[in-house]
Amino acid sequence: MTVHKVTAFITRTGPQGQPQLLLFQHPQAGVQIPAGTVEVGEDWQTAVLREAQEETNLTQLTIQRYLGQIENELAPNEMILNRNCQILSQPDEHAIPFQPLFTRGVTFKVGKRNGRFRQITYLEYDQLPNPQAITLYIDGWLPQAWLSQTKTRHYVHLRCQEETPDHWSLPGDNNHIFSPFWANLQPKPTVVSPQNRWLDDVYQALLS
Repeated sequence: MTVHKVTAFITRTGPQGQPQLLLFQHPQAGVQIPAGTVEVGEDWQTAVLREAQEETNLTQLTIQRYLGQIENELAPNEMILNRNCQILSQPDEHAIPFQPLFTRGVTFKVGKRNGRFRQITYLEYDQLPNPQAITLYIDGWLPQAWLSQTKTRHYVHLRCQEETPDHWSLPGDNNHIFSPFWANLQPKPTVVSPQNRWLDDVYQALLS
């Protein structure tokens, strides 16, 4: 099963007539581009508008064009979760689960097989880039069937059709506060890895 992702490149014409891209500051994960997972039964058009609204609070967005896709972003030692679940402490479906609940679309490092289970590792840091500490570390197990080996990311150009401030804040996931802001496209803004690769892929198209 392929898990599909979307990335929303939201643009506007800035106060001085310059093209601007909407980014947001995540309190732990650095400066990001709005992105997320296509839900089961959802098309990429619906998903990109939903994810953009959830991460920016904007409601008047229109799809300008489809900018392409990455067929598979996963490294050889990575797999992506294809359902919501908790990581198990042992390779046994009745084993005690770890907190928290992980949502479909999370990527894990994977290790050895044990029957129909796969060892997985998850790390979360206090900040990106330049982390100072690990805030969550889980070494556990998941059924192989709950993990996928293919992930496709869709790049979509959206246009903002509403007046906004230059920066604002809104509640995000896991009790985080997201802080969207407009950044000039020239020079090219800096975002966290691997999202810098996404921006590189579409940068000239956004300027055209």
